[in-house]
Amino acid sequence: MTLFDDSITALERARARVQSQTAEVRAMSEETARMAADVRTATASRSSARREVSVSASAGGRVQRIDISSNAMNLDAATLSRIVTNTVREAQRDAADAALHRMSECLGETSLLVAATRQRIDDENAGPTSETRRS
Repeated sequence: MTLFDDSITALERARARVQSQTAEVRAMSEETARMAADVRTATASRSSARREVSVSASAGGRVQRIDISSNAMNLDAATLSRIVTNTVREAQRDAADAALHRMSECLGETSLLVAATRQRIDDENAGPTSETRRS
């Protein structure tokens, strides 16, 4: 082989590596876009322990639906208010956890973004929970 042939071979290998890396970055970009869409649309539903209240909420905190059963009409206002508030909080937390799980799948458990998001979710949801259950 000549110096020229060696140089051409080295350039072709470098070009192949760059193409491979470009394909990997493109695939990661597409997966990240899918993850972002999944995180944006993550939802969860939660029902109170005796099913007086059912709530659907998004990871961003938006309450999509609250259903109050006829059994709830037998409760005093303060009790019903507490049940609704706690069930909303837990549905929101479940949705945030679902979004965080998707982020972990895509970015890895050791990702700084995942850790920061987990900490923020924990900070925002600190406090008492109630006797609700997942729907």
